[in-house]
Amino acid sequence: MKETAYSYKNLPIPGGGYVTGFLFHPEKENILYIRTDIGGCYRFDYHDKRWYSLSESVNMFDLSETYPIAIAVAPKKPERLYIASGTDQSCDENGHPWGKLSISEDFGRNFIHRKIPFYVHGNMNGRGTGYRLIQDPSAEATLYFASQKDGLLRTEDLGVSWEKLQTGGETYMTFVWCSENGKTLIAGSAGVTTGNKRLRGHSLYVSYDKGEHFEKMPMPESVEIDGSKWSGYVAQRYDYDGRFFYCTLANTGRNSYVTDIGYNCDSGDVIGGRVIRYEFGDDGRICGYKDITPDCAADADGIYTISQAQTLDYGFGGISSCRSMPGLLAVSTLCREEGDILYLSRDYGENWEVTMFDLSIGNLHFETSYMKPEYNGGHSLLHWLSDVKINPFHPDEVWFNSGTGVFVGNNFTRADRSFCDCCRGIEETVHLNVYGPVDGPVLALDIVGDLGGFAFQSLSTPCENSFADSEGNRYITCINADFSDLHPETVVVTPRGNWKGKTRGGLILSKDYGRTFDRIPLPYGISDYLDERFKLIECPNVNSGWVALSSDTKSIVYCVADGIDLFAKGVIVSNDCGKSFHKVKIYDLEKKDISDSGEHFKVYSDRVNADVFYGFGDGLKLFYSCDKGNEFYQVTGTYFSEQELCLGLIDCANKTEIRGDGGKEGIFYLALGKFGLYKLVFTQTEYKKAEVKLQKLAGSKDAAYRVGLGLLSENSDYLGCDKALYICGTLEGVYGFFRSFDDGRSWEKINNEEQQFGDINSIDGDSRCFGRFYIATGSFGLKYGEPV
Repeated sequence: MKETAYSYKNLPIPGGGYVTGFLFHPEKENILYIRTDIGGCYRFDYHDKRWYSLSESVNMFDLSETYPIAIAVAPKKPERLYIASGTDQSCDENGHPWGKLSISEDFGRNFIHRKIPFYVHGNMNGRGTGYRLIQDPSAEATLYFASQKDGLLRTEDLGVSWEKLQTGGETYMTFVWCSENGKTLIAGSAGVTTGNKRLRGHSLYVSYDKGEHFEKMPMPESVEIDGSKWSGYVAQRYDYDGRFFYCTLANTGRNSYVTDIGYNCDSGDVIGGRVIRYEFGDDGRICGYKDITPDCAADADGIYTISQAQTLDYGFGGISSCRSMPGLLAVSTLCREEGDILYLSRDYGENWEVTMFDLSIGNLHFETSYMKPEYNGGHSLLHWLSDVKINPFHPDEVWFNSGTGVFVGNNFTRADRSFCDCCRGIEETVHLNVYGPVDGPVLALDIVGDLGGFAFQSLSTPCENSFADSEGNRYITCINADFSDLHPETVVVTPRGNWKGKTRGGLILSKDYGRTFDRIPLPYGISDYLDERFKLIECPNVNSGWVALSSDTKSIVYCVADGIDLFAKGVIVSNDCGKSFHKVKIYDLEKKDISDSGEHFKVYSDRVNADVFYGFGDGLKLFYSCDKGNEFYQVTGTYFSEQELCLGLIDCANKTEIRGDGGKEGIFYLALGKFGLYKLVFTQTEYKKAEVKLQKLAGSKDAAYRVGLGLLSENSDYLGCDKALYICGTLEGVYGFFRSFDDGRSWEKINNEEQQFGDINSIDGDSRCFGRFYIATGSFGLKYGEPV
């Protein structure tokens, strides 16, 4: 097979996702790493002032490395990096979960990988705690790993074998620390296995014999907090400055949506936060603690019981010291409803000052456009400040995370301090669909999880804002979009309403290429089922569904979501551009009305004929409508197993891709996963009836996961000519990205082993630039590829 060299770049967003932790090298300057929840790890280049991904060689068959739960360095070997990662898909042949330990000897450019034979998941509860992975300073081959469900683990041969240490019976761990001599270990936990239904168990344990025996560390007593979904302190993060050991604590909040193992901000919210400082005696043992929580008064001895202090309505997350300036501390609040605070102390936590609070203190400004307050209801979008790190060599440089990127503070110890996002190079977003419009100013229409969507008019410049209402309030997590090739200025999109309730989900319509949107009111009163769905869709962060728009822009077929499912009973149609809707009628091969059934049903419009829509059911049942989407008639039986080929799912559960051929009536290209790539041709034979031709375009054992259509040649007309095909799949046993200029008869591979980009959710060709195509990744942003 021919190989053609391609280069790949991002259409910049940047940022976008939850950065779960920072790591400076303690001994060598200018080495800074981050881990993310779904986008792998990055290293910061101080010369270029940007981040570089360490994980883009990951492919969709093993996504472990895109879900890191911990990173660590070797104190005496600055070039060495350790990463612990994993997903729910990581299991051995017996179904036992396992994670991956990746070891690099060149600052993350190359890795060797070893198995961690226990559960690891970088995007599950506890992802914001740490440090979970450390090297014993006294033994280079010894690593400790605080796992999420399987206790404290140790390897003495760099991950070849592992053993489980006994930490007081607790198995849901949050962090581990090791002293310079390797004798003292401190382990943090979520108090799950040692707790009860009302109150978590103890969450701090210490060993003075290299982990052979653990005992409970002294700490504030947990008590039941009114309204907490699960009371009891969870050890969040720690730091050690050579004199004191510091630890942040929090309880599960009143509004948490995870109540079993929920801890840290990723369970929804936290309350009852505390910041504790431990001191060591001359014998190296913990000799007591002092509560140094900001805004909470302690007694004369600095120790108090919980009844003597207020229960804060927020927690504390990150904490950091700085050995080049003894006494300097930074600590962040967590899930503070009125806006999170970054505190500074110059005397080991005895006194605190507020260095940043919302938009009023600290000179916080935003370089990335969609982060600006005017696009976020006039508020700071900062949330989930679960980590903060002071540069150990430059105390005026401080970094903190958020649920949408990273921020850096300059002049941290001075009155003229300032803070700003620093996300250049970070592209940690889940992209669900991408489209290359035929005409107009928009080059790529990008449908994104969390951030909603972007209409890119430049390959190198971020958009001014994501999809928003007339007041700039952003929509979130759009599922798909549709537009007319003849009138690309008209775009209809299916967003969720944002977390603050400033926008509501359903359908939004743009008549200026996605620059501005108006919301189409949801049509209550059609059926009880739809009314129930509409009420949920108008709540924050609920899937809205799937939409198809006729080529004359007058008819809209809306498949209303039921979670991640699209059912026949949820399909409605408007023939007046959204002013009114009514129920669609759907008939099976026996002319039975299945409009109120629970069968999966997803609709696409014809790219040319405004009267025609197509319905797709599981197993590739095919339906045809020639009356503007009012009635659909089944025209074929199933081609595949309905259980193995599900076409009625949305969001990341959608594992297929269907593309209509622009400029041609009735032609679609179907990437059906392991079943391969197909060309589908509908031909109307008489009113309400159509003949179907289905042709496989690749080998019998080839797989196609995503498909897009682009220009066939430099001088071809997209709407008037045949198309180039771009796919993500496995051809002749090789996985990658491929293109074909002869309708799938021959292929060229257009990527190398370093250009795989994890999970791929959608592909489309550029309809105006030959050779260019777009890739909607699940972890690394929106990519575009061009021949070198």
